[in-house]
Amino acid sequence: MMPNLNIRPFQLIVISVFGVLALVGVFVFATYERNATGSTSAGKVVIWGIIPEREMQGAMEELTRNSDYRNVSYLYVRPEAFASELANALAEGNGPDLVLISQEELASQESKLSLISFKSVPERTYRDMYATIFEIFLTNEGTYGFPLALDPMVMYYNRQTLANAGIATPPTTWAGIRGLVDTLTSRQGDTVAKSAIPFGSYGNVDNARGIISTLFLQAGSRLSERGTSGIRATFTSDAGGGSPVQSALLFYAEFADPVKPFYTWNSARESSRQAFLSGTLAFYPGYASEARSLAAANPNLDFDMARMPQPEAGGTKAVYAKAYALAITKVSRNYHGAFSAALGLTEARIMSLAAQSAGLAPAMRTLIAKPPADLYSPVFYPDALIARGWLSPAPSVTDGIFAGMMQNVTSGRFTIAQAIKYASDSIDASLR
Repeated sequence: MMPNLNIRPFQLIVISVFGVLALVGVFVFATYERNATGSTSAGKVVIWGIIPEREMQGAMEELTRNSDYRNVSYLYVRPEAFASELANALAEGNGPDLVLISQEELASQESKLSLISFKSVPERTYRDMYATIFEIFLTNEGTYGFPLALDPMVMYYNRQTLANAGIATPPTTWAGIRGLVDTLTSRQGDTVAKSAIPFGSYGNVDNARGIISTLFLQAGSRLSERGTSGIRATFTSDAGGGSPVQSALLFYAEFADPVKPFYTWNSARESSRQAFLSGTLAFYPGYASEARSLAAANPNLDFDMARMPQPEAGGTKAVYAKAYALAITKVSRNYHGAFSAALGLTEARIMSLAAQSAGLAPAMRTLIAKPPADLYSPVFYPDALIARGWLSPAPSVTDGIFAGMMQNVTSGRFTIAQAIKYASDSIDASLR
């Protein structure tokens, strides 16, 4: 028999109120502090971001429909110019209040950003709410970013090329890709006319940084980590002493080695994106957000998107992605307004709108679980949950180091192990 609790109406009201307050506490991240005047208006907030303005337009229009955010504005800054333009603006005292960046810019720009305490953004709520990759913005004391969206790597493929070769579906493993190289490659001596996949070089491989990062992450490397003494490279200190990473780089390099049976690419070929658009490349590793631009660049290209291949066995299921988050600058003259605007833009409805407009996956786990019923979202949304990234130097610096690593391997100057060690040391030095 149930005991007679004899709860009075007043007690029921009190219990209900405390229950609601508990739920509000769980989602405190979805609230914001009022500013010093007690107003809920964000005031004037300037956002600089590396996602094109046209792709953020819908989200910004939706945000500014709320009178609290009518003075929030967004300015697109080209990724390659972002660091210098931000530094110049901050030096002149007129920098933005918020920046929309990916983890690729975080380490190099961290000194200019405000760390949001876990008192304002509870760590438990953050980890439960967002895809794992966004934990890269966390420190022991707080977060540098309000997660918005992510752009995982995918594998585009030429449907006509595969059909002509009798291939019904794209491979799901790297072993499967390698097994199709001979079938999909057309070469005359050392000259390659048609390629299976653009692996082995760097300068003419679009997204090479993301491709190599994917292979290293799948090999079990974290590539870098944040410690008490700062950020350091971990190329050779994890993943079983480095041998899986060596195997991953060797796998990538052998596709451009003329003496190997998997030779299908070289540095003399046009860029991988252009080769794919012209129909002379079967597989093109790219980002999910590229789908629309590929279709626009060649409306006659019969292509589709597949999930990024994974190791056949013994590897880590992972894919590299760019994780975009909003960060408050240290020089913001409107901290509370910036905090409010960041939360407004990362509210579920507006986040979903921004992600769909840009061809990205939303940061929230609940939104990832329900992809839109369009052509591509059901393909890349699942990979948002296994997406990973790493704290790297500025993209141009990382590209220079990775390009040198590949040159050291393909020229025979260094062994695979030596090339990785040299690259790791260079990354380490650049992060300090």
